[in-house]
Amino acid sequence: MEESARRSTIVLYYRIMSGTQKPSESGAVRTVERRRQRGSGGILQVGDQVWRVDVELARDSVTTRRRRVSRTVRGTREEAELALARLKVAGHEKRLPSGGTNARSVSGALELYLQTAESGSLELAPRTVITSKSAIKVMGSTELPDGRKFGAIPLSRLTWQDIEHLYGAMRVSGRGAEWIRRCATVLTRGLDLARKRGLIDANPSKDAVRPKSVRKKPFAPSEAEVRKVLTTVAAKDPQMANLATVLASTGMRTGEVLGLQWADVQLEAGEVHIAAAITDGGPGVGVVRKSTKRADWRDVPLTGAALSALQRQADRYEKLFGQRPPPTAYIFGGSPDGVDPLRPDGLSHGWAQSRGKSTLTLLDLRHYVATAMLDAGESYRTVADILGNSEATLRLHYDGRTGIEKRKAITALEL
Repeated sequence: MEESARRSTIVLYYRIMSGTQKPSESGAVRTVERRRQRGSGGILQVGDQVWRVDVELARDSVTTRRRRVSRTVRGTREEAELALARLKVAGHEKRLPSGGTNARSVSGALELYLQTAESGSLELAPRTVITSKSAIKVMGSTELPDGRKFGAIPLSRLTWQDIEHLYGAMRVSGRGAEWIRRCATVLTRGLDLARKRGLIDANPSKDAVRPKSVRKKPFAPSEAEVRKVLTTVAAKDPQMANLATVLASTGMRTGEVLGLQWADVQLEAGEVHIAAAITDGGPGVGVVRKSTKRADWRDVPLTGAALSALQRQADRYEKLFGQRPPPTAYIFGGSPDGVDPLRPDGLSHGWAQSRGKSTLTLLDLRHYVATAMLDAGESYRTVADILGNSEATLRLHYDGRTGIEKRKAITALEL
């Protein structure tokens, strides 16, 4: 007994000296758990085939608090060990959250995606942010067939089957295929950001099947219809007629023509430089001038009609202010001096008021440009460069037209 007590005393002494045990104020000895080292981890079974794996990270650089990231794994012990290994790798590559986040559910991850975009760390167009907010709200509140709200599903339990059930539930509620595909894009991007931040190990949305997009043949007015509506508009609103003439001669998007400044036009060279567009970012953002849809500039030659329309705009400015317009003035501005851009909704309203009984839209003028050039035998590559589209997108929308190449090919079948 005395030898056993002596050994216990020696062991206790070494534990105290090593820091694993410390004496309390009353003289009693309490055990102190040795802190984990950075990068260490552990596995704890919390239920039948349910494990909690966690890993110790470096202290928070702001709060200096210790950080530990955990995951819940369902499966075998081997699967839990693999999950722990992936967690350690993510920590080593600094992909784990660096400053506390509540993104533990699908809605939390999508809100994190929005916050990242609004902070400027993720570049999204103002209109895309608005669309993303709407899509996230709809997805988060959608109820799956088993009664769960999609947004409330924990990230650790989200599967590709859940995502396909989401698409099905949205389809049953009356949502169109294009809207569901837009939601799917937002979901994929949001979950991919969560993966990069180490909140999930893989993005399950990439295995889910999206609804197929419905390919529709775009309506393209004839040259006679375009000339007729331009004549009608010119009688009511000459400036709107000039804008529509430029659209029908270049195929620009409406936001791009609103973003044109006099510095972008070379009247002598007969060319326009397209690099910016006007968009409405909604409450808190307002109307802004941003880069074009594909964030790429292009130079487009001007027709005689387009040059005349732009010259009329310049003459109008000189008549009002006694000087040529400055380079930074908007060609089709929301104010006579061109300091402020015209709002997109203001353009739509003005066009509806001035076109009379015609049903042509400004988008129809872009379709006219595309189809007219393709029917004239121009290549898809050339037309795509002028419109600022990819060739694949152009073929997707316009390959159904009976263009000149198809007419030439079909002559081989004449009997």
